[in-house]
Amino acid sequence: ISLAQSHRGELLTPAGGCGASRSAQDARARARGPARDKALAAMVSLGQAVAEEQWCSRKRAREVAGVDLADGLLTDIAAGADKPDAPAERPRKWQVRCGERAMGIKNPIREIMDTIAGKENPSKRMISLAQGDPTAYPHLRPGENMVSAVASAVAGGMANGYQPSQGSVSCRKAVADYFSVPGRAPLKPADVFMTLGCSEALSHCVAALATKGSNVLLPRPGFCLYQVLCEYHGVEARFYDLLPDQGWEVDLDHLRTMVDDRTCAILVNNPSNPCGAVYSKAHTTDILRVAESLCVPVIADEVYAEMSFDGQYVACAAATTKVPVLSVCALSKRWLAPGWRLGWITVHDADGIFASAGVPETLLKLCQVSLGPSAPLQAALPEILRTTSAQWYSNVLRALKESADCCVRRCSAIPGLEVASEPRGAMYLMVRLQEGALQGIGTDDVAFARQVLQEESIAVLPGQCFNAPGFFRVVFAAPPEVLEDAFDRIEEFCRRHLVAKQPPRPESP
Repeated sequence: ISLAQSHRGELLTPAGGCGASRSAQDARARARGPARDKALAAMVSLGQAVAEEQWCSRKRAREVAGVDLADGLLTDIAAGADKPDAPAERPRKWQVRCGERAMGIKNPIREIMDTIAGKENPSKRMISLAQGDPTAYPHLRPGENMVSAVASAVAGGMANGYQPSQGSVSCRKAVADYFSVPGRAPLKPADVFMTLGCSEALSHCVAALATKGSNVLLPRPGFCLYQVLCEYHGVEARFYDLLPDQGWEVDLDHLRTMVDDRTCAILVNNPSNPCGAVYSKAHTTDILRVAESLCVPVIADEVYAEMSFDGQYVACAAATTKVPVLSVCALSKRWLAPGWRLGWITVHDADGIFASAGVPETLLKLCQVSLGPSAPLQAALPEILRTTSAQWYSNVLRALKESADCCVRRCSAIPGLEVASEPRGAMYLMVRLQEGALQGIGTDDVAFARQVLQEESIAVLPGQCFNAPGFFRVVFAAPPEVLEDAFDRIEEFCRRHLVAKQPPRPESP
């Protein structure tokens, strides 16, 4: 390819006079060797044919008119005749513009938090319960086997080059083996697409199904990136409700009413960000039955797969064999490595529905844009999946469960706050503001987040970031001692702002 690029000026020159100098060109091609001749010919055949046809057409026209070929070409060049569609002369001033789609990106978290950031109380140590990074504190870190696998891949020197756009075969085989589900045909490497983290995996799924005028159904509350991606890819975002007092389960009746003939996918997030919900097998099956009855495929955000405190997690693809599912996951959450940016899509087809629509081929085209994630990380993934022990997973979940219990206990004892449904997994908790309890705040979650930051240097995310006004989200990835300090300050804040007539709750032990 580099040879072709270095000689592209020569190759795009017409052969000359309808083949008059063809023999000389052929001789040069033979001298370069058969392999190179074949590659170059394939790359420029179309451009060569067009150039020669233009040359020959002009020659015939000049001969008919009795005009010398060289003189005619000089006349053409002078008159600009070889550029019939040449644009108007560019004005001599800078005309740099930004792309409309990129300029239209709106991230609700950033738009809201940018109005709050930097306003913490300088006299108190900042504690963030807002950032969904499981590695923010040293008690949660990738396993030693994971670090060793990446180090070996880098030191081995065999993973320095480009990989197939879809991902290395060994990496995709490891993912296929690990994420195959009972009841469906085992995944093959061809069913796996490696991505730059889970965010790109989600983007590829939306883009692959985003036909003109279509819509995607998103959970409410839900991770705001879903809406950002839909809008970026020109898809209407529609929202189906989750039920806060029923474990944040999907309101199935509402889900049905949101589907129309332009719905291209239902996005299901389980375990849930921001709610900490983990759906039972029965409820997951009910969701997939709705999708089946309406003939709508599912995009399953399962980046928190298996992060369930009671072990009841069931993948969407395992709930039925009759609905095509695009499942996304990554090393970021369960394996505590968000900065490694290694994610994947697994295509769980049903009766060839995705295949007949060309979805795998479309996903491949999308992967060809970024050329996939880091080669050493792809090389390390089979070892990571093979050697990470059940004990390590259990230790991570035990630490998260201890922190979740701490948050629930403290929130339940603070006047003005309540937990609608306790978290059952992931690393998030949604806390409801009681109506009329906090003076000057009420259920204004943005005002709560702003004031608790200004007065106590505690950062939480307002529920409006997730289409859930009246709530705020807590990340419980911090250890209990940090959470106790944070909730001491939140409790002091709430008691200071408590409406006088509000009956106080018992103080937490």
